Amino acid sequence: MKNETCNFHGTRMTIHVITDETDGMYSVMCFEHPPNVGPALHMHPRGSESFHILDGQYQFLIGDKTIDAKKGDTITVPKGVSHKFNSGKDGGQFLVISPPGLENYFYELSQLLSNGIVEWNVESEIAGKYGQIFLESSNHWTSA
Repeated sequence: MKNETCNFHGTRMTIHVITDETDGMYSVMCFEHPPNVGPALHMHPRGSESFHILDGQYQFLIGDKTIDAKKGDTITVPKGVSHKFNSGKDGGQFLVISPPGLENYFYELSQLLSNGIVEWNVESEIAGKYGQIFLESSNHWTSA
């Protein structure tokens, strides 16, 4: 899966560093988002997550704080804190340092999505297996 580019809910995703290469500490991925998309509210119990914006604009909700981010900004979400984001009107691209094992959620789900629609309960179960706990299901990878 390393350096493989996948389609994840219409977002181009490339896994650059897998958890096994970091002594189980983190993974590194790049995401290229179409306009106005992002995940439902979720959290990661296994570690913090950092986003470095390479292009475009994003709006993050971290806990109860809204943060507007642009090219060059880095946003860090502490372990266990609820968060979500949406790409701006022109889409965007970021590099993300994710909690250990999370790349497996994105990879496994992208493989299932290539065969068609994946039901919410299936995606949520796969996410939980790899350390992403959804707190809601609204606006998940659809235009907000």
